[in-house]
Amino acid sequence: MSNVIEKEFPLTEILVKTTYQIVISKEKSFQSIPIAFGAGFFLNYKSNLFFLTADHNIHIDDHKINERTGVDNFLCVFNNISDRETFTTMMTPIGGFYYMESFDIAKEDLNPQLIDVAISLVDKKKFEAPFVTDEDIKDENGKSLVAPKELKFEFMDEHIIEPLSADTFFIFGKIRPRFKGLFLHWDSTFKSDLKFIAKFGRYLLLNTQDEIADYEDWAGLSGSPVLNQDGKCIGVLCSVIEGTKSVFVKPFNEILPLLDTIILHEKIQNEK
Repeated sequence: MSNVIEKEFPLTEILVKTTYQIVISKEKSFQSIPIAFGAGFFLNYKSNLFFLTADHNIHIDDHKINERTGVDNFLCVFNNISDRETFTTMMTPIGGFYYMESFDIAKEDLNPQLIDVAISLVDKKKFEAPFVTDEDIKDENGKSLVAPKELKFEFMDEHIIEPLSADTFFIFGKIRPRFKGLFLHWDSTFKSDLKFIAKFGRYLLLNTQDEIADYEDWAGLSGSPVLNQDGKCIGVLCSVIEGTKSVFVKPFNEILPLLDTIILHEKIQNEK
């Protein structure tokens, strides 16, 4: 499995090694063309390993109508281990996702709202292969920051923080996926210099420096961890609005109660 972050690393390295690319399929076999790509990350919380992503990555149709359809798509995480002779790329399936919705008991119709985060409690002992990098990133002097086939990271409890207005925030991921023949290609992107503006309902509102001109420059980043300048994580990237500077992040003060509930639920189930 991946390394934990337990010493000082450059921010670029943390961004790349904590963000995991995912693929979504309607079929468990993943033999058909994927219906979506996105991102996610691992969090070791209270000695339990979770995988987190944006719920709309998995339940695309649900979020179009703001209603649970009962249709669960399938998710795999890229291990970034490929065999070009057999045209195969190793992927690890992640299942058993918990996904939630909220209700307003003050309203007659309860005003149900989907919570745009999906969480899986995973057993790393069942993973058949490590997760490694496929990036080759150098600094302005040609020094390697991230090389291919380096082990990726998981976050620990102490890497979770609340945002401060003085902080600057960063996101890494891959956008514009496309197939060239049998091979998948995409573009790596760093989103930098984001600033925390305010809490917006059950989300954090961050602003980019420049207006978001093209949504496709962000499509594929949903589910990515959002980090401050020290490499600490404030939550899950959920959405952006084209034509504005608005970036919406699900904060950990909304996520941690869900993790605690999952831990309790699993404990009760194991005791039966």
